[in-house]
Amino acid sequence: MVDITTVGEDIRLARLELLARLDASAAFTYDGFTSASSFLVARCGMGPREANREVFLARSLEWLPYATKLVAAGRLSVNQLEILARVRNTHPDEFAADEHTLAEAVSGLDLRDTRRAVEYWCQAHCEPDDVGPDETSRVFLSKTMGRRGKLDGDLDPELLCLLTTALDTLIDDIVASTPKNELSRMSELRAEALREIIRRYLNSDSVPLDHGNRPHLTVVADWRTLTGVDRGGTSELLDGTVISPETLQRLACDAITCRLITGPDSEVLDLGRNRRTVSPAQWRALRVRDRHCRFPHCRRPWNWCDAHHLEHWTLHDGPSDICNLCLLCRHHHVLVHEGGWTIQGTAEHPIFVRPDGRVLATGPP
Repeated sequence: MVDITTVGEDIRLARLELLARLDASAAFTYDGFTSASSFLVARCGMGPREANREVFLARSLEWLPYATKLVAAGRLSVNQLEILARVRNTHPDEFAADEHTLAEAVSGLDLRDTRRAVEYWCQAHCEPDDVGPDETSRVFLSKTMGRRGKLDGDLDPELLCLLTTALDTLIDDIVASTPKNELSRMSELRAEALREIIRRYLNSDSVPLDHGNRPHLTVVADWRTLTGVDRGGTSELLDGTVISPETLQRLACDAITCRLITGPDSEVLDLGRNRRTVSPAQWRALRVRDRHCRFPHCRRPWNWCDAHHLEHWTLHDGPSDICNLCLLCRHHHVLVHEGGWTIQGTAEHPIFVRPDGRVLATGPP
């Protein structure tokens, strides 16, 4: 019986050997390419990062003769070879003396244990100045087109472990409370978990106050826009990011509101007192009654939810009473306000209606 895994590794190694010959001979210049990487991008449809990685691995075959023999013998994988190649690239002298020993040591290990073995080798065989302290973590956050943003970073091992643990814990909650056929991609689950981490922190008592106010999302809006009379009025975040009236109305469902009246020249005429649309006592009652998101088949727990007004408190003068409130998780709250879904019935027996007018099957919580 043919071992598909072994055959795959043999093919990868053979391809790297051909690429090494191409790179060493500079045969790519025959077609006008400036590098083996650019050749792979144009001829093999690779992205620049993947192409650079393949060229690095191809060149590593010459640097790691014994490890390459173990790959050919089926005792190491190409991915393990890459781990060895990268540590050799960082500590060439120390690695040259220990290639045989280290390659034998990781033979038969999986990738995770291979990385751990290599890290321990670095600690034992490299001078402290060579290893160097962990670099300071860096996180980059920038705005992009379309009112969106990009989050990127370079994290030290401790911060990476902390973030992974926090995200995984909340992702486990999402997976446990969501039908399998409704689960999002992992990248979307991470984003949802990150949003929940931020929301819980900003809602916690440990957050320092800013001039007596708890830091949170601040929205500036015209009353006519908030009430749905005029879609062209002001509706934006404090930094000037414009949001839709539907998003504005969702955020206003359960928020601390403050009246600010300005004159013709934008001078402040009246600054009313803050008031919360849903009181702590009402939240406790909702938690006991609903327990989780009321959308059919969704079991996101109460602490993942917002208090939604069936009759909007600004649009339709809906009261902030328990009989007009129900719990919706953030995903389904967005569907109701911005996705065209509507809710009929009562707070205890809500009926969810799709954007096309068809009723979604529901049941008691």
